Amino acid sequence: MGYVRQTKRARFRPGPISLIRPLVRSTTLIVTLLLTASPVSAHDPGLSALDVGVSRETVTVSLSMARADVALVAPGREVDPRSALISLAREAIHLSVDGETLSSVHDEALVDAAGARVRMTFAVRTSSDATQALLITSDVPKRLLRGHRELLIVYADGDRTVQKLLDSTSDSVTVNLQRNFDSARGTAWSFLKLGNVHILSGYDHLLFLAGLFLAAGTVRELIALLTAFTIAHSTSLALVVLAGAHLPASIVEPSIAASIVWVGIENLLRARQRRRWLVVFGFGLIHGFGFAGALTDLRFGANAMDIAKALFFFNAGVESGQLLVAAAILPLLWAIRSGAAWQTKLQPACSALIALAGGYWLLVRLM
Repeated sequence: MGYVRQTKRARFRPGPISLIRPLVRSTTLIVTLLLTASPVSAHDPGLSALDVGVSRETVTVSLSMARADVALVAPGREVDPRSALISLAREAIHLSVDGETLSSVHDEALVDAAGARVRMTFAVRTSSDATQALLITSDVPKRLLRGHRELLIVYADGDRTVQKLLDSTSDSVTVNLQRNFDSARGTAWSFLKLGNVHILSGYDHLLFLAGLFLAAGTVRELIALLTAFTIAHSTSLALVVLAGAHLPASIVEPSIAASIVWVGIENLLRARQRRRWLVVFGFGLIHGFGFAGALTDLRFGANAMDIAKALFFFNAGVESGQLLVAAAILPLLWAIRSGAAWQTKLQPACSALIALAGGYWLLVRLM
């Protein structure tokens, strides 16, 4: 019997140490980068919206920001958020027509529990005789967290003409006031890209997905869990658009962190539920409200159809982002899990790190 046991062990002996160690280091590095990539924000670097409305005599600029970004602009109770936001808008947003700088004639700010909106009005007289170029520059992404994005939409006489995603390296757009633009294709691409960026920079969502990857015993189980998660957060987005459903960030954000703690601890305990996909579906609903909040907290969209289109393409971007993550991580995980060190060392270590990160974010979001 001793000989038989020895032979079986030899059959399942892992490959050479020189091959396993680089894989272990690579996986550990990935998890470490996810944990340390954003020490300030546990979710994503932030998203603001800049709506520019152009008429014959005025240009109206509306800057919308989520509550977390307002706290960065006006930290502490001693700072008046309205004054701080107006000062930020005046310093960071610049408009000019044919090289002539425009000056704001009226500024106002509205702050509530969801976030804030700053409205600026500029006097301008457009001419039908000459081609006029409106240059819009916004330094807002540079003044907030690294990686912050700003969705710029320009409306001319009520019609959407230009849409662009600004960041710290791309901070301006030029609009020809005498042209008509077909923006349908550009709108789809902008929100697809925005969904990609949101899932790839949302470290809590990525860690939850990583926990599902670690826990899945078979490809079939992994597909079932990812499908449940996808259907769930797509359902949340539909509820937001069609039924006006809403969950406050004070509930959504801690719940997302709790889902990360759950998946990490469950992996450590190796407690496999028969209907685990139901739990994943429930957490997917919460994550979906988090995705929707990235846009709706900014009061995006002039009407329900605009919001529906935005969330549809945004969700498509999130799904394609998930596929990119799976394509990058799964080959590495499947290569590592064939070794004996996977079950005894690597999987428990990664699961513990995921649980600790979720626990840290949970405490931060409850404070």
